Amino acid sequence: VFPNAAWEARVDVDGLASLASLVAIVVPYAGIMPKHLDRLRAILGGRLGSTGEGGVALHNLHHNGPITAEMAIALLLAAAKRLIPADRRIRQHDWRPRGLPFAGAQVDPPEPMVMLDGRTALVLGLGGVGSRVAAVCAALGMAVLATKRSARLGGEGGGSGIEVHPPGALRELLPRADALLVCLPGTEETRGLIGAEELALLPRHAVVVNVGRGAVIDEHALYAALREGRLHGAGLDVWWSYPATYEEALCTPPSAFPYGELDRVVLSPHRGGGIGVADLELARMRRIGEMLSAAGRDGVERMPHRWDFGLGY
Repeated sequence: VFPNAAWEARVDVDGLASLASLVAIVVPYAGIMPKHLDRLRAILGGRLGSTGEGGVALHNLHHNGPITAEMAIALLLAAAKRLIPADRRIRQHDWRPRGLPFAGAQVDPPEPMVMLDGRTALVLGLGGVGSRVAAVCAALGMAVLATKRSARLGGEGGGSGIEVHPPGALRELLPRADALLVCLPGTEETRGLIGAEELALLPRHAVVVNVGRGAVIDEHALYAALREGRLHGAGLDVWWSYPATYEEALCTPPSAFPYGELDRVVLSPHRGGGIGVADLELARMRRIGEMLSAAGRDGVERMPHRWDFGLGY
């Protein structure tokens, strides 16, 4: 069991090749980084992911699904209500974003907001995160559309009134979406899924939220749509550029484009996974215990969350 993203510095990874009895590796977070996969492939060769004799299964965890879904909803609400610029102005004792008229004075227009009740949310990826996001959107009074790999053409019921479609229906669904919530993993199939053409299909009042992976959305296309006012706003917790060291963490822009200059955008430094949150770490330990218990009780081949190398998650 590798403890966290810094496992290379703490575990004798090279020694794995000498463990003839090794049958499974658990990386207890959701997204396994490509560099870690490459390192494991280099060490274990054809054993990694093989179902034959001597094969080593790779597993991850989805313990942080609830807290990531909470971040998606927080970003949706903050972007829809333009909460960040309003917060900044009231801190300066400026009440004008409220738009309340005063006798004999000129009235500034209120800070724009989108009412979500009665609107439509489109959730991309109806897994552990997306299913929770969809449920909360429905509870807010929104009609909910979703895409899921296993869904059939024509749409089907996903419970609680959620209309589920296959990924191929994306372009037909986008014009109906007042809020687009991306909850997809980063794979070759999802890279660049939302580009300029897809963003142009959204209504001008739409809000885009991404808690999946930055590369799912075209970096320049989203910036241009927001800068030009073709979207109401966006809430982003995942990015296109990340720091590799502590020193870089103090000065690394998350994008090649100045998203931070746009009041329409709520920015979060990939906090959705809840690193360091005590309750989440307890949940992580419980899930690891459940996986190890399942291995002891039913056999390693029955452990959940096996990594699919074909799908990339």
